[in-house]
Amino acid sequence: MMQSFIFSARDESGNPVNGTLSAVDIAEATRLLRADGKYPISIRPAGSQSAADTRRSGGIRIRRRELIQFSTQLSIMLETGVTLTDALDCIARQARLPRYKALAEDLSLQVRGGVDFSAAISKHPRTFPRLYISLVRAAERSGMMSKMLLRATSYLRDEEDTIRRVKGALTYPAIMLGFALLTTGFLLAFVLPRFSAIYANKGAALPVPTRLLMAASDLLVMHWLPLLLGSGLLVGVGVFYFRSPGGRRLWHAVQLKLPLLGEMYRTLHLARGLRMMGTLGASGVHLLHCVENAIEATTNTEFQELWRHVSQRIRQGKPMSEQLGQSQLVPPDVAQMLHSGETSGKLAAVMEQVASYSESELKERIAELTRYIEPAMIVIMGLIIGGVALALMLPVFTIGKVVAS
Repeated sequence: MMQSFIFSARDESGNPVNGTLSAVDIAEATRLLRADGKYPISIRPAGSQSAADTRRSGGIRIRRRELIQFSTQLSIMLETGVTLTDALDCIARQARLPRYKALAEDLSLQVRGGVDFSAAISKHPRTFPRLYISLVRAAERSGMMSKMLLRATSYLRDEEDTIRRVKGALTYPAIMLGFALLTTGFLLAFVLPRFSAIYANKGAALPVPTRLLMAASDLLVMHWLPLLLGSGLLVGVGVFYFRSPGGRRLWHAVQLKLPLLGEMYRTLHLARGLRMMGTLGASGVHLLHCVENAIEATTNTEFQELWRHVSQRIRQGKPMSEQLGQSQLVPPDVAQMLHSGETSGKLAAVMEQVASYSESELKERIAELTRYIEPAMIVIMGLIIGGVALALMLPVFTIGKVVAS
């Protein structure tokens, strides 16, 4: 059955040519264009989303676990001799999730249209990280696509595991603290007013903690709407500010200086940057391009500034370790190891080893922190809720003394 296809191509002089043609499938449309002396850039069925629209929308997005599965399947099939287009078609046929299937079909469509695989995946930046795209681009030059995909998959797994551990370490205390605040608010809004009515009928002087608690309860009960609106406004202003460049810089600087967590964040961002540069460097990518990729992939502005300074030093012909040794974000032993890697010509291998060591150290710190978080949060919750309960019960003893006298 004939279909209508929209194509973008170049003629023998290199001039762009756009148009439509009828063919049974994309493969036949590609053959017709090449027989006519045209070199296809993209071919898509009429009515489907264009490449420009895909770029504007950020492309198709799938979860990181799905990307790891996609990369593993693709690398195994390529290793066994399956062509790239056949492998993508096979993944698309087996896919059950609509977005996963749509991504594989779109990549297959572009590759069959003559687009490089690295260019095809770059149209989906919300799914494929810059490191992944850079590795695929290097693989296209070296002809080691399956090995590069396995390397990218290994990087994605390590990064996913590290981020999951960090989020897990921060989620538990956040939930416990939120529960403590909600419990305190419930006591102030619904329990304490009942006690206030009882204590008001007694002639005893209330203790200072109880008076403070009753004042807070009255404020919450009588002015709950302004407090709610004010809190929402404060949160909104805070979110808006911390999304601005100045706010993001301040928040990222504070993150790195937090007690206990600051060192964990520094290790996380340093390990991610070194892992990316080491992986790219081992694949034959120039060091300057490795650092530029680290700048784009780093989410912390302090480390972005660090890698920018490193990039400038490299452009000036100076060693990378010189700038790292002057930064407070990089431990002296790490800078020394990188210096040794530069002098021995094994910088990429050393960066990967340092990243592995930093990641293992980070995992140990997270495990240690998690062991202490649970008892610490139990103590904090006991102090908050126990303090409220004690303030409620103190007047009972005062009233008892007044009655006895």
